[in-house]
Amino acid sequence: MKITSRFTLYALLITAFISGMHSLGFCEKQERITLETNGRPKQYDVIETKRYEIVEVEDSVITPDVLTSVAEQAIADAEKDAVAHLNRTMWFSAGCFFPLVGPILSQRYQPFMPTARVLGKSPQYVAFYYDAYKVKTKKIQFTWSMIGCFVGSPIGSYLIPLLYRAIRN
Repeated sequence: MKITSRFTLYALLITAFISGMHSLGFCEKQERITLETNGRPKQYDVIETKRYEIVEVEDSVITPDVLTSVAEQAIADAEKDAVAHLNRTMWFSAGCFFPLVGPILSQRYQPFMPTARVLGKSPQYVAFYYDAYKVKTKKIQFTWSMIGCFVGSPIGSYLIPLLYRAIRN
């Protein structure tokens, strides 16, 4: 009875994963819209995360040197924030208790990004920040999920036959 409930739970998790694949992802393309404000056209970038945000485009010329320093700063800030805000215990537990589903789910789930960190920053900074944050969080999530998988699999392979024998007797 308990084994069938476990398989039912796995089937529900896999179904939820497959049906929610498109809703959890991020949009890779960036959309630019033009609106008129007080008779002047202004351009806005629409950046899609888990909610929509509209960021005003500045009409300034950015040199490659400035763009490189903006990119380096944004990437450094994003990686630091990703390490600080990610829940490693949750991903370790997901890998430990669900050895097949945990690592797959860690690659599909994207946590909310700290939007307060990018307020008042340039659109280039925001773009580099979001990309770097997404890559770093997925890497950390997958790493901790796999560590949990390697710890939980031997324990599960020992406990499942033990529980099966206890149920049969």
